[in-house]
Amino acid sequence: MNSDRARSVAFDPRAPEDERRDAQTELVKASTPSSVDGGALALVKWVREQWDEYEFSKSLQADHGIANPSYSVQHGRPGMQSVWFDDTQIVMQSGQWRDRPGGLQFDTMRTMVQNTPVLSAIVNTRVRQVARFCHPNRKAGRGEGFSIVLRDPDAQPTEAQKKRIIEIQDFFSNSGTERKARRRQQLKRDNFTGLMSKLVRDSLTMDMAPIELEWRRDKSMGLDGMYAVDGSTIRLVSEAGYDGDDEICAIQLVNGQVRAKYSYEDIVLTPRNPRSDVIAAGYGLSEVEQLVRVVTAYLNMLTYNTSYFDQNSIPRGVLHLSGNYSDADLSAFKRYMKAMLTGAGKHFQMPVMVSKDQESKASYEKFDEGENEMMFSKFASFLTSICCAIFGMDPSEISFDSFSAGTSSLSGSDTEQKIALSKDKGLRPLLSYFESTFSEFIVPEFGDDFAFHFTGLDDEDQEQIFERQKLMMTVNELRALDNLDEITDPWGDAPLNPSLMSAWQMSQQQGQEDYGQPGDPQQVGAPGEDGQPGDGQDFGQQPQDGEQQDGQDFGQAEQGQPGADAPPGGQQPDADTIAKAFGLPALPIYGIDS
Repeated sequence: MNSDRARSVAFDPRAPEDERRDAQTELVKASTPSSVDGGALALVKWVREQWDEYEFSKSLQADHGIANPSYSVQHGRPGMQSVWFDDTQIVMQSGQWRDRPGGLQFDTMRTMVQNTPVLSAIVNTRVRQVARFCHPNRKAGRGEGFSIVLRDPDAQPTEAQKKRIIEIQDFFSNSGTERKARRRQQLKRDNFTGLMSKLVRDSLTMDMAPIELEWRRDKSMGLDGMYAVDGSTIRLVSEAGYDGDDEICAIQLVNGQVRAKYSYEDIVLTPRNPRSDVIAAGYGLSEVEQLVRVVTAYLNMLTYNTSYFDQNSIPRGVLHLSGNYSDADLSAFKRYMKAMLTGAGKHFQMPVMVSKDQESKASYEKFDEGENEMMFSKFASFLTSICCAIFGMDPSEISFDSFSAGTSSLSGSDTEQKIALSKDKGLRPLLSYFESTFSEFIVPEFGDDFAFHFTGLDDEDQEQIFERQKLMMTVNELRALDNLDEITDPWGDAPLNPSLMSAWQMSQQQGQEDYGQPGDPQQVGAPGEDGQPGDGQDFGQQPQDGEQQDGQDFGQAEQGQPGADAPPGGQQPDADTIAKAFGLPALPIYGIDS
């Protein structure tokens, strides 16, 4: 390889690496004298330095790295390497916290709910519905309320766990360890009903329902209380934290001033409607935000109709007067009309005007046809139905009728059925959200074996339960549920299902060995043997020849024992009395005098 070619190849990045190395070696040999001296070694060192510098600049030009990695990647920490919010488009206030993106802020959404009757009705209804579940349920999980249960559904709690469960229930009932109401007021701490009312209202309005946690003086001793914080004042901070503290996750901003800061242990902040949108900046999507256009149309409708009655100065028509009327007559007529039509209760009265001219007359020309009340009603129902659909609520729950006359899962004739189906779409997910929040962030501070659970949402109506019991149970079985004494008479085993009564009566008849006849004297327990009645029962038949029967003849006393085995008064209840007592039809029961 000649020297010219060696020079062109030695530093050509397009040439193969082995050829570049051979060319560099050739150049070194060509420039090295026969005896290696310090000058030659310096040349070799310089060549190597030039090559290393070239390789380094080449690596910088290559697209191997991430221009804007996530905070975890930048600091070598475990966590999400993907960017979960776009800090290049989100405005960071003072470089510390980020406001909710978009033009609709928390205060605006709260104002929309307050000024829109439909939204207020929806939110208030949900608040009242949730309040029914804010008391501890100690009746084996039945009925509306909440309970603390074991995470393992198949496990039975120990005595220590039972005591712990009661302790956790008391904590939620009082929103902390303080049981005295006056002391809770001093601490600005609500009971569980008040806490949930605030959280539900803020969650439905802004999808921001933060819970502040108060720890005991020594955090190792556990929680001392929890508070509902105004969700409109909470701001999420940057990933770097606040004031250099990356443990701070949120602050409270009141009138532009930072009033409180929260670590991950100080506040529970989970959106009910989370989104993966990097523009969302970690904030949830409120139902009110989805209804901006609908609410705007609703408010415009209310404003228009209100102004139609309050500010509409356009006359409905004009009255034409023709004839020989003097100025005094016209002035008097104007005063008369004004007096009659002024005031809320003086509309549409009939004025009277008298003229001496036979040709005189008065005619009325109407300007408009008035407002279409049907169109207004349909439009209002349409907007109401959209609002209810977004919140997962049937219009019947807020005393509104749906605009649609078609059939759907919520268009049945049974209002209770529609409301029940509506609760599955709205109330159940709402309770499930708080159930999950409490079970994940609060209950574990008392032990890993427990979970928070709302009860009663799936319970059957008491009337439905009774109707199902009547189909399957007997009189004594139903009495046992109410802790009543068992009826020893045969009709105590009678079924409550009227359709099964005939079959039961026939089975009773077939079970008698000799229906209506005395028992065999040779049979153990037959009449005449040690005075014992026989096995065969003779319902409704009189004993013959003074013999006594095992089956008591209802309504008749045993001979020699007046009133034995008979109820007070010496009479057995008749069929009508038994039927009325247990809601059964008055069917004949053998052995009972009618």
